[in-house]
Order: sequence, then structure tokens, then C-alpha cells
Amino acid sequence: MIEGLTPQLMMVSMLLITVVATVLTLFIAALLLWRYRLSVTRTMASAGGYGEAGLQATPGGRTSGYAAHPEKADLPAADRLYRQLVNTTKIRMAWQAAAGLVFALVFAVSAQFVYPTELGVPGFLTGVWIYYWPLMLALPLIVPGFPRLWIGGMLIYGLIFAVCGAWAATVNNLPGYSFGAVTLPPRSSVTPETMLRVWVAVNGIPTLLVLIGFNRWARSAAPLVLSWVVTAIGGTLAVVLGLFSDPGVEGLAGFSRATGLDIRGLVVLTWILSLAVFGVIGWLLARVISQRYRERRSSDLSLLLDSLWLLFAATNSMWLVWGGMEWVAILPLAFIAYRLTLAAGRLLSVREPTVNRGLVFLRVFSLGQRSESLLQGIAGYWRNIGSIQTITGPDLAKSIVQPHQFLDFLSGRLADHFVTDAISLQHRIADQERDRDPDGRFRINSFFCHQDSWQAALSRLVQEGDSVLMDLRHFSADNAGCLHELRFLIREIPINRWLLVVDDSTNESFLRQTLREAWGDLPEESPNTGVPAEQTPVYRFEPGGRGLSALLRRLCDTTQAAPTTQTL
Repeated sequence: MIEGLTPQLMMVSMLLITVVATVLTLFIAALLLWRYRLSVTRTMASAGGYGEAGLQATPGGRTSGYAAHPEKADLPAADRLYRQLVNTTKIRMAWQAAAGLVFALVFAVSAQFVYPTELGVPGFLTGVWIYYWPLMLALPLIVPGFPRLWIGGMLIYGLIFAVCGAWAATVNNLPGYSFGAVTLPPRSSVTPETMLRVWVAVNGIPTLLVLIGFNRWARSAAPLVLSWVVTAIGGTLAVVLGLFSDPGVEGLAGFSRATGLDIRGLVVLTWILSLAVFGVIGWLLARVISQRYRERRSSDLSLLLDSLWLLFAATNSMWLVWGGMEWVAILPLAFIAYRLTLAAGRLLSVREPTVNRGLVFLRVFSLGQRSESLLQGIAGYWRNIGSIQTITGPDLAKSIVQPHQFLDFLSGRLADHFVTDAISLQHRIADQERDRDPDGRFRINSFFCHQDSWQAALSRLVQEGDSVLMDLRHFSADNAGCLHELRFLIREIPINRWLLVVDDSTNESFLRQTLREAWGDLPEESPNTGVPAEQTPVYRFEPGGRGLSALLRRLCDTTQAAPTTQTL
């Protein structure tokens, strides 16, 4: 029987909710996303009834609302555009760092009251730095594609942590004492061992949970599933704690005597009903989150970062509860302070004029994770200046799913997102997200197509986008869809608006043959008639931060009038 909700019980409850909810989130999200990918793949392989008539009836023209290309006079130079997309990411990272610092300060100040150490300023700064750790996990989400930057950030964090610890070790917060002939002078409680132990106690569990629950197999669905699972588990645990309290036991026993029902059965029934009720509430909460996303009041990145900081806030608050139940209020206080700092940053940041420079991303579907990694790296920066359009495939289905699409899948309405005819294609084109999210980024627009409708969607996307990137790594004669896309680009799209990406896995001899045939069959009205085939814009991609930077620069060139080419 539970006498009352003590700090110790509260700590255990918070730890249980955090650990169980995160682990369940991993398994549930990974399972649902696996089912989602299978559903997308199966529906893609079916015919939607588009047909040749639909292909011919598909309206064309640049009606999407992207920046006119390439003669628009107010487009900045390629170098300025590159600086804009990079600097915007740096500014976003700076404000995330500022918000994380406010978050850490709230917890460090609170810890001084709950766990007074008498270490003064160095002890306080050490606490701030310990609570600042979540920023290191947020870094790869905000600045993707630069592993050296993440490693450098970790090294800097470790160095500053060591410096703070060494400084705190100079403060003698333990008094000296004598016992017979043995005399111990005043000394510091700070040692390398205690520093490591405190860091692991504060950050060990949430770091492990973030690595588990926010991996690439579950990341895109993690915020929705986590909100659902936390509500279900937290609500059920609250009912159980109340059930085994003195008033709860008395009430349950009285109900059992009045109805004649077995008390053990009532306990089990209460558990089941509580889980069902709070599961429904969690589902409704997930729908609220999805609706906020659809209404552009949140973004995919902000949902992910909010989940990360909330997870650390929950575990940090768990340790503070040892000082009394009132300290649980630090959880919402720290998170609100974090969010307010981010909001202030968005208001104070100067943005470039909103001109959506759409990028169409085409690729070899069989690339799988490599294609996903390239898209995530490019999107992390390009979305500062424009949206990205792509045709959903098995390779990207899990990584670019949006909250409302995921919930529609769970509700059995995924088919509503597929292009089946010219009218539905026109609706999908008109429904593209073209404006910025609250965090200043544009969105990825994914088009779901059947096997008989993807060519019509391709035609509209590349004609209306400002730039086209085609990932031809691992390209070979087996990629019939890519052959069609290549020929369409050469025939219909000015050469300065697209770029082909290759590497050592590309069958370059077959690619050269395909390009020669496509250039040789150009009709008179093609915008590329008269352009030598040797000027085909090709970029050999090298993995890593430098390769991504160079590719982004080349993509910025595709928004300008002058072509930039490389001989294949």
C-alpha cells in the first residue's frame, strides 16, 4: 500500500515513464514505419488508372509559385545564395545554443538549492555545462552531413568540461579534521571520478534513450509516437498509484463488497480501462500535434528537438524531486524558458526575402540509405532558401513522412495521398507547401505515385521547379525509370537548371551512351538544341562535409542563368 506520493516514489515513477516510454517508442515507431514503407511500396507497384490519356491531359506550365527561372533579375548571385543557406543554418544553431544555455541555467540554479556543494562559481559553471549536454545531440539534427563538426563539438565540450572540473577542484568545500595522529587538510570533493559519475547520473540515461528512440529507423515518427506512449503510460501509472493509495484501496474494497466482484479482477480491469482511456487521449494529442504541423504552427525539426529537450527535462527533474515534490515544476519551467528563447531568436533574426527556390530531387531508388543520407544532408541547408520536391519511393518513404501522412496511414487513408489521375495530380501540385515554417525552413513535398502516374508527376515537378538534382550513383541499365528521367531532362529542361551526381558506383560507360543517344534525338523545339553533349552538367560526389559543401555550391549555380558544366 502506498502511504503517499513521496519524492522517492515520484523519482521512480518519472524514471519508469521515461525509460519505458522511450523504449516502447522505438519498437512501435520502427514497426509502424516498416508497415508504412511496405504499404507505400505495394501501392506504388499497383496501377491507379492514370493511363496514356491522363498523361497527355496533364496540364503543364510554371504555376507552382516558385521563383521564376532563370531570367528573374532579383535572384542573388550563386555565392550570395550559398552564403545565405549556410549562414541561416549557423544562425539557427546559435539560437539553439542560446536556448539550450537558458535551459541549462534553469536546472543549474535549481540544483544549487537541492544539492548545495559550496563550490562557488566553478561548481555552478560545471553544473551548467553538465546540463548543456543535450545541445551536442541536437547538433547533428540541425547541421547534418558534417561528421567532423560533430566530432569537433564533442571534443570542445569535453575540454571545457575538464577545465570546469579542474577549476572546481581548487575549491576546498570539505573541511579538514584530525583523528589522533592523522590530520586531513581541507580539500575539494571534486575528482575526475566524481565528475564522471555526476555527468553519467544526469546525462547517461537520457542520452542512451535518445540514441535508442531517435535513430533513423524511428526518428520521423518518434515525436508522435512518444506523445502517444507517454500519455498512455503516464496516465495509467497515475491511476495505479492512486489505486494503491489508502483512499484508493478503501474505495476499491468498498466497490468490491458492494458489487460482489473479485478485487483482483477489478484491479486488472482498472489497469486495462486506464490504458485504453489514456491511449485514446494520447492518440488525440498526436492528432493535435499533427494538426499544428498542417497549420504551420510547428515544423518537423522543431517537433524532434522539442522531444529531445523534453526527454532531458524529464530526467533532470527526476533528480531534483529528491528535494521535494515542488521541484517537479522545474520541468515545464525549463522547457518554456527554452521555447521562449527560440521564439525571441526567430523574431530578432533578419531573414532574406521569402523567395521559394524549389529543388526537385530525383534518384536511383535502389540506393536506399545512401540516397536518404544525401537528401537529408542537402535538405538541412537547401530548406533555408526553398522547398524540396521528390517522388516518394521505398528508399525515402520512412525518412520524409510527415505527421499527417503518418496518421492518415494509421487511419487507413494513405491512398488519399496518391496521384491517380490528372485531377488528383493537379490537387497535389496545388497543395504543395510553399511557405516557410515558424523556424524559417521550407518543407519537403513528397508525391505518392502509382506505376502509371509517376511520369506525369515527374513532368510537372521538373518543369515547375527552379533546380533539379538527379542522384545517379549506382546507376546502370537496370534503372529504366532513371533512363526516362534523363531523357526528359535533356529534352525539356534547360541544361543550366539541372545537375547529375555520380561516383565510382555509377556505370559511367552506360551513362555516356545514354546521354549521347538522348542528345542525338533532341527535337528542334528543345531548349537544349545546339548544346554539345560534352557540356552535360555532372558532379562527382565525394562523401563527407567537403563534398556536401561543394555540391551545395553547384546547386546554387543551377538557380542562375549561366550554366556550369563538367565533362563526363
